Amino acid sequence: MEVRTDTQLKKTICGNQNENLMDSFLLNSKNLGHDSLKVESNLFVEAAKQENVQFDFIRLKSFDLNKTSFDISNSRNAILEADFGIADSGKLVINTQDSDVLVTMLLAESLHIILPSSKILSSMSQHDQMNDKPAVDMFRGISSNTADSYNNELSFSHENLRTLIYVIEDL
Repeated sequence: MEVRTDTQLKKTICGNQNENLMDSFLLNSKNLGHDSLKVESNLFVEAAKQENVQFDFIRLKSFDLNKTSFDISNSRNAILEADFGIADSGKLVINTQDSDVLVTMLLAESLHIILPSSKILSSMSQHDQMNDKPAVDMFRGISSNTADSYNNELSFSHENLRTLIYVIEDL
């Protein structure tokens, strides 16, 4: 007979729930057309810091890649950090209060997005309960709780654009 403490049970239950949320997010994100994968943080940082890996625009909260952003008007390859991921839809929530972030999301041919696994929520209603303002669906499977819209949805063509999502497991 196996005996477990309350702490061990909580870790097992929360760990399984987080993995289920991550798996659900990855599946639904791929259904939106994103290239989504889970990565360990140290492996991601090591790969992103390589000299041959260049980003025209960088906005990260969890990492310092020791690289600088270039002119955003020509951002073909950008990397951002999402505020939240929504498991049941595969969508991302990104703060677009910084106009450079919004412009980059529109212009970048390859948009790399970092999502800490701890920031994956089960549903948009869970996100909306945590925030004063509901998120607005924008484009590329991305929502923003700092964007404004009259019909609650903005729509832009996303042809020839690539969105890559890296769910960082140990953040």
